[in-house]
Order: sequence, then structure tokens, then C-alpha cells
Amino acid sequence: MRRSRSSSHGLALAELNITPLLDLVFVLLIIFMITTPLLEQQLPVDLPKSSKAASSNLPDPKSILTLTLSKDGSVMLASEKVSMDQLTNLLTQRKARDPELVISMRADSSLPYETVFRALEAVRSAGARLDLANFPDNKK
Repeated sequence: MRRSRSSSHGLALAELNITPLLDLVFVLLIIFMITTPLLEQQLPVDLPKSSKAASSNLPDPKSILTLTLSKDGSVMLASEKVSMDQLTNLLTQRKARDPELVISMRADSSLPYETVFRALEAVRSAGARLDLANFPDNKK
């Protein structure tokens, strides 16, 4: 077998073997594809500090119903402890009695968002207006 020679210098043509480089790239690609779904996919949410400024478009205080989601996962509607499964029915009943119903939802910042989302869905399906509140900061 003859080697091809360059006509200008008489040297053999050298080829760069990129097979090991491609192997490395594919191994890294597989590693990233496996580890990416395992990463924690949460976004930090910093709630704004509550202010005491009065607004002219505040709803009637009798129409405001407080929904509290505690750190331990308990759900309080006004001062009554309810389960998450009962929440939609109770809110729908209250909305039928008071069409101007406003739900003021307070959720602990360490609560999983799934719990907050289920409560938001219950308020949405009841058709009530939603106001978000936060727990006061005890650190001074």
C-alpha cells in the first residue's frame, strides 16, 4: 500500500483522529442528561413586606374570609380547621351566600408550593376574588 505524498513537500498527509474526542463528548452528554432531572427544581420566592397603608378600594370587611395555610400543613378557613378536600365545597357555599366574597390567603413561606397551588385552585373553582397576605416577620 502506498502512502499519498504531498506534491509540494513530499511529506505524508496526516489525519486527525477525533474518535476519542467524540467518545468523550457523548459520555459527557449522557452524564448531563442523567443528572439534570435529579437537580432540585425550586425557585426561591421572597414575599413583600406588608404595609399598613390604607387603600380606597378595600372590600367590605364582612366579605373577607381568611384562609390560612400553616407550616404543619393544616388549613384554617376563618377560625375553623378544614381539610383540603372540603375546601372547594366550603368556598363555593360561602360564595353563593356572599357574591362579593374575597379570600385573603396567608401561607407560610416554608410550605411546599403544591399545597399552596391546591388552595389556589379551590379559590379559583369557587369563583371568589383572591388577596394574598403573608405572615408578619418576627425578626426585628
